[in-house]
Amino acid sequence: MDYMRQLIETWNEKHSEEGRNTFTDLTNEYNEAYEDNKELSHRMTVRASTEFLHTVTDGMKRFSVCLRSKICSCGRFQLDEIPCGHALAAIMYRHQHGEDYCSAYYSNKNFKDTYAIPVEPLPCESTWEIPFDVLEQIVLPPDSKRPPGRPSLKRMKPFYEVKFKREKMTCSKCGIEGHNKKTCSNLPK
Repeated sequence: MDYMRQLIETWNEKHSEEGRNTFTDLTNEYNEAYEDNKELSHRMTVRASTEFLHTVTDGMKRFSVCLRSKICSCGRFQLDEIPCGHALAAIMYRHQHGEDYCSAYYSNKNFKDTYAIPVEPLPCESTWEIPFDVLEQIVLPPDSKRPPGRPSLKRMKPFYEVKFKREKMTCSKCGIEGHNKKTCSNLPK
């Protein structure tokens, strides 16, 4: 039990110190994501429609950003609760601070407050006082049916793998990359 208590105190102290040594508005992990998005926003152009609604152009694509409701048409602003590159372009266009549009959960102040009170380990299971009516209850697994058909053998890929990875095109006639069989002008091997 002493080892467990020491382990928790060490873990608690490590995170408390991390919070004390962070001098940005956001914690280190989320500040890195914010800075990456800020870097992406420099190459975008912004056109204001209203005070809060903006159209952001990134190359050939256009995105709608509403700063009041913290929404971007790419969906990343709502999902991560950190301004995406499009939202940051609109925020910088308005000369505002991007950290104000981040979720309060990512703030360094909340991180420090989380580890201000030490976390105590649970006592030994034999000393727990569990009411009889709770012990009496039987918990069954949820009722669920297997979907019809054969189970998929491919895994569901996350967003970052699907969007940015492209396979190189190879010609089935000559085997050279960069074109396909239809546009091939090389003689077959």
